[in-house]
Amino acid sequence: MRKQDEDRNGKPEALLWLDFETTGTDRNDSLPLEVGMECTDVLGEHSYGSLHRIIRPDYLDLLDMSPMAFSMHTDNGLLFELLNGSDRNDCVEAVVNAVEEYLESLSQRFTLVPAGTNVDFDLDFLKRLDLNPDRWLSYRKFDLTTLRRYLRFIDCPEDPYEGHRGTHRVRDCIRRDINDYIRYRKLLKGAW
Repeated sequence: MRKQDEDRNGKPEALLWLDFETTGTDRNDSLPLEVGMECTDVLGEHSYGSLHRIIRPDYLDLLDMSPMAFSMHTDNGLLFELLNGSDRNDCVEAVVNAVEEYLESLSQRFTLVPAGTNVDFDLDFLKRLDLNPDRWLSYRKFDLTTLRRYLRFIDCPEDPYEGHRGTHRVRDCIRRDINDYIRYRKLLKGAW
């Protein structure tokens, strides 16, 4: 481990890749339906474990979902999985407990830097689950949206948004983000 990978508290930094799938893009009115997290080293090359849970809301009115989210989550199987999920294992309280345990365990070993696409959106949904991200996560963030925008601004020959259609399931989005990060890191390193 390199010295610059350690935080002031002496724990090594790690990237906590996170993603939520929701009923829409409104942070205040949408409901979280799925959460995923994966912890990696700062290079994105070594995984320290992951968490994936569907979140079965206490009440879900399919007519309240945005049409885009409804279509996407019907096509990717998330709504089917939710409707057939376990009342006990997939309820909000069970998911909150699982997320808490996962973050608590990792934060004892690492300074966790939240990472992903539109990180603030996902952090807001942690808060919507009545979790306090500040308890486990660094105030620093690594948002790939910024890096992708930068690559577009400098007329990078590679389109940073190519291949972003995917299934819109958290595992796929997180894997895409980690792979993009590794590719961008190599691309930028080659520019030096």
